[in-house]
Parts: sequence; structure tokens; C-alpha cells
Amino acid sequence: MKKLVLAIVAAYIVLMLTNYLVHGVWLMSDYAAIPASHRSPEGIMHRFWAMAVGQFFFAAFFTYIYTRGAEKKPWIVQGIRYGILIAFLTVIPTALTEYVVYIVPYQLAIKWMVAGGMQIVILGLIVAGICGDAAA
Repeated sequence: MKKLVLAIVAAYIVLMLTNYLVHGVWLMSDYAAIPASHRSPEGIMHRFWAMAVGQFFFAAFFTYIYTRGAEKKPWIVQGIRYGILIAFLTVIPTALTEYVVYIVPYQLAIKWMVAGGMQIVILGLIVAGICGDAAA
């Protein structure tokens, strides 16, 4: 149970940090090139709690699901495999859907898929590293 809680907290912190680096730093110029595509910084901060809660649920269930399906294989292989599978389950369909719904260039959708996929693989490695044999 301690490893599960530690993995959830670590995944949440890394998820929030990488979201900031991807969306708040790397893609900021892409977003700025699309007028009126986002709320104002004040509007975002007013609703930040909703994102924080959503990201917590993602980190918690991401970690829990890992512990239920891990096999007795090296944690690095497990983490990468799990990250890739979850990226194809969540990141890729979401980016493609948002590309269809919102008026954004296809290059941005590709960046969402690449960055999101990398985030999820990193999370997979972190969770697998922390949970180790406890998940197997």
C-alpha cells in the first residue's frame, strides 16, 4: 500500500510538472498563434482546481491499473510497455479528436501526441520503478 501511494504521488507530481513544461513552456508559442483558443491566464487559474483534481484521478488510476496488470518481468520493460499501451488508449485518441473538434494546425496535434506519449511512458517507468516486484 505504501508503494502504491508513493507511486501515485510521484506520478501526480511528474504529470503536473511535465504538463507545465509541455503546455506552459514548449507549446505556448503554438497556442499564442491561435487567437482566442484558450482562456486568459486568470481564467485558467480560477479553474485550476478542476485540472488538478482530474490529473490526480489520472495518476491514481494509472498507478492502480499498473499494479493490477504487471507481470513478473523487469520493471523497465513493464514501464515502457504500459506507457505505450496507455498512450494509445488515451493520448492518441484525444489528440486526434481535439484536432477534429478544434481549429488547430495538424502540427500541434502531432506535438500533442509526441509529448503526451513521452509523458505517459515516463510515468510508466516511474510507477514501474516504484512498484517493482510489489506489482507482479
